[in-house]
Amino acid sequence: MMSDVFRTLMKKSNSLKRSDLKHLLKISVTVNSMLNKVIDGQKNRCNKKEILSGVFLDDGENADKAVEYLVDWEQIARKNQLMPEGDWRIWMILAGRGFGKTRAAAEAIRKLALSGKYKRIALIANTIEEAKQVMVEGVSGLQNISRDSDGLSYTPSRRELCWKNGAIATLYGAENYQQLRGPQFDLAWIDEFAKFLHPRETFEQLSFALRMGEDPKLILTTTPRPIPFIKELISREDVVTVRGSSLENEKNLSPTFLKHLEYLKGTRLEAQEIYAEIVEDNPNTLWSWREIENCYRDPPHFIDNIVIGVDPAMTEGENSDETGIIVVGKDCNDKAFVLEDASMRAAPDIWAKKVVDLYHKYRAKKIVIETNAGGDLLNRVLLQEDSFLNIKKVRARESKICRAQPVVILYQKNLVFHAKQFRELEMEMATYEPGQKSPDRMDALVWALTDLFEIETNNYVPRAFLI
Repeated sequence: MMSDVFRTLMKKSNSLKRSDLKHLLKISVTVNSMLNKVIDGQKNRCNKKEILSGVFLDDGENADKAVEYLVDWEQIARKNQLMPEGDWRIWMILAGRGFGKTRAAAEAIRKLALSGKYKRIALIANTIEEAKQVMVEGVSGLQNISRDSDGLSYTPSRRELCWKNGAIATLYGAENYQQLRGPQFDLAWIDEFAKFLHPRETFEQLSFALRMGEDPKLILTTTPRPIPFIKELISREDVVTVRGSSLENEKNLSPTFLKHLEYLKGTRLEAQEIYAEIVEDNPNTLWSWREIENCYRDPPHFIDNIVIGVDPAMTEGENSDETGIIVVGKDCNDKAFVLEDASMRAAPDIWAKKVVDLYHKYRAKKIVIETNAGGDLLNRVLLQEDSFLNIKKVRARESKICRAQPVVILYQKNLVFHAKQFRELEMEMATYEPGQKSPDRMDALVWALTDLFEIETNNYVPRAFLI
């Protein structure tokens, strides 16, 4: 007969993060070994014999105690996922993808909200939609880590979370950071701070708003980028900084994701996104981070000269290259705007359909596709989707550096802007060095801008690069 512990776990499964439950149930096929794993080292919390009696004697009260061990965040979290001890004002978790930043911050917000000391809370992401999808409704968001006893309710129309004790959390988007003028808070959580277009301005506005209560606090979670303001925060005395790697949370990460990390070994992308190192500009790369961070601008409402650049891949396996698909438009003032990055790892018929869909969505004037690999076959794949496409076939005769250098100068002259952040594309732009794996997104960008600005690359002599 199933033990009370398992029955209680099933009843309370909605209050558990799914990955936690899955991990706990994987620990052992027997309840005894599962509890031994969870309870080990927790002698001060409860008597091990009492809890196990709930397993073997169907003692409901002790089964509840066992469940509390399984759902208590402080029993399953790593030390660097727990709130700092003592007095602190700003807690910054600077860690790699999959470290568990969101879960750590959500659990801290929950604990502080339920303490009764914090009543007005700001939840700030890059956009309100991202705040909702990650901080509230995400797998590790506040809704999914809360218990039934918290009495948490969410009202999307008001962008508000309310606990039964009266604490209220409101969602904000950093894209409209001026909304932080007026409200006041005693607690705030900023997620993916390095992604913000205006990190300093958002932080400063929030700092003025954190003026309630005796001990206002800010939790800041982000994967780092070489933004000067993040380096300033690290050096501040009132900021407790926690650093962490994605691999610290290996047991809760997908085997496919972990396998993907093997291909990043030794790269700048691994250093930044996995080990949370602040990667400075490399003199051997084409673009600097500063150039990229200064190129964000809202596009005009009307752009009629739009081109789709395509750098195709002919295979579709998990180790295959991506097909770079970048949409770029130029306005009447000869300013170009990167509008969309739709790059994907897919079979030719799938990415071709995506390109055609974008062609009609943006009413593009042409598709510029590299045909070094595939030749006329690629042309036919696209025309099978729509026989009336305007396709320009191009062949790479110069090196990637030679083709890209004129485009870099366009950025330096403030002739090219990004309508929003395109993280993967920008990472390729800022980290690609001669001899590395082909940067598919960057290649597609270069083809599109080369066509829009009618650049002749054959006679262009690039600057020297160290190899």
